[in-house]
Amino acid sequence: MGGLKWIGGLAVAGAAFVAVPEAKANTQRTCAVDSVAVIDARMHIKCAPIPSIGHTQAIYYFAMNLGEGPAKVQSLIALAIAAKQQGKPMVLWFDMNDYKSVPGCAGSNCRKLRGAAME
Repeated sequence: MGGLKWIGGLAVAGAAFVAVPEAKANTQRTCAVDSVAVIDARMHIKCAPIPSIGHTQAIYYFAMNLGEGPAKVQSLIALAIAAKQQGKPMVLWFDMNDYKSVPGCAGSNCRKLRGAAME
């Protein structure tokens, strides 16, 4: 996925995704979507633990600053809602070291969302 630019939701070979440059998406996690919210200047996806595969430490929230653009934010919200409604897991890409760039994202349980996919 190197060199890809952000795109809206896209269906390719049965998979929907929001792409992100690979260099910034250095950690991934499978997420059973528990909730999706827009709060103040951020949107976030809350993941429920998936007992069969574990989870990434105590990180359950993956957030994006609303200032990153309406197309990105709307695509991620739509993808997360679809995953929850269909009972399908998502794959989330995030930077394990970045929580400060998203308002309201706490270092103990939240990371900046870089990209997402649903199969």
